Amino acid sequence: MVKRPGIVICILLLCGCSKDPHNVQITAKNKDTFMEEIKDMKGFTVDEARLLVGFQVRRVIGKTSGDDPTGKTVGDLLSQLKKQAADEKTEGDRQKRLADDAKAKTDVLAEELRKSIDLTVYEKGFIPSNPMGGSYHDQITIKCAYLNSSPKDIRAFRGKLQFTDLFGVEIFTTALTISDPIASGQKGNWVGAIEYNQFIRSHQQLRNTELKDMSVNWIPAGVIYGDGTTVGASQ
Repeated sequence: MVKRPGIVICILLLCGCSKDPHNVQITAKNKDTFMEEIKDMKGFTVDEARLLVGFQVRRVIGKTSGDDPTGKTVGDLLSQLKKQAADEKTEGDRQKRLADDAKAKTDVLAEELRKSIDLTVYEKGFIPSNPMGGSYHDQITIKCAYLNSSPKDIRAFRGKLQFTDLFGVEIFTTALTISDPIASGQKGNWVGAIEYNQFIRSHQQLRNTELKDMSVNWIPAGVIYGDGTTVGASQ
């Protein structure tokens, strides 16, 4: 029986198209080009294609973790990439849980400390530098009023002031420490200054936004009471 050449060619093409790309061997010769060989083959899931593309991109920019695919099949490589992705997700989930736990503890502590010390910002200003007067830096000034709502005298306290726009987007956050003793039930005032840098966007926003157009979040972190006991970050 004589086979027609056209039929033979069609059979070869069909065999080539039906080849499982997972079985393609990666060698020293094709390790940089195997993606080109398999790009038109069918049989990959969307996730598998994404993993292979990501692997190839990392190889191009030199950010693979020393992995050489030589000697593996594409299926072997995919198994490795899937495991790495699963490990990264597990570690990412663990880090997120730790961050969430830390934030929850900070939020609980801040809420508890607000019962001891209540603070508000009532004025924001700006003082330009005045070399003749000995001031060489522009300053953003902040005036605060606070109340010791606890039953004990307070020796010092610390925390953060977070300025946000009216939608809650952060503009600027600064640390604050006040070490002026204040008796139980008494009020106090504090004036602070932030050295202004005109090239920092958050400084620009803080200077140019009116206090009435911002929300100020007082996030207390620690209190030292007059009797020597401490709560929070001051411990």
